Amino acid sequence: MFKKILLAYDGSTAGAVALRQGADLARLSNAELHLLGVVVTTGFSALAEGFGADVWGMVRNRLQPDLDAIVHELQAQGINALYAIREGDPAAEIIAYVRTTAPDLIIVGHRGKGVIARWFEGSVGIGLLNNLPCSLLIVSGKGEAVPYPSVR
Repeated sequence: MFKKILLAYDGSTAGAVALRQGADLARLSNAELHLLGVVVTTGFSALAEGFGADVWGMVRNRLQPDLDAIVHELQAQGINALYAIREGDPAAEIIAYVRTTAPDLIIVGHRGKGVIARWFEGSVGIGLLNNLPCSLLIVSGKGEAVPYPSVR
């Protein structure tokens, strides 16, 4: 089925739902699971950073311990999991990571953005569709608001 899965994780509820489904797929496929956290440096966060708020540092400081705990838990369940954190535009960073790891499947969570957020930040899924050499699974978090076990 799959040998290597890349899951883009942002700490959101949609990301947690995607994580649960990605972990299940990795377990069923005996696949390596790569978690990629992206500290978004575009859109609204770039505006806030420009006004002196250390938004990027705060996001990284929240994301890193989450990913550490998630990978530890996944490994305890027998899943070969690892993570990386990058900074930049999410779609561009995911594509760059894909070029170095060559996954069979990419999983992203979907959270509905308002018109202004979409205008400032764009859609990660749309940004990925035309540039990927593998399959893309977009997970909807509707009706599944329970985060990954024992994380958060």
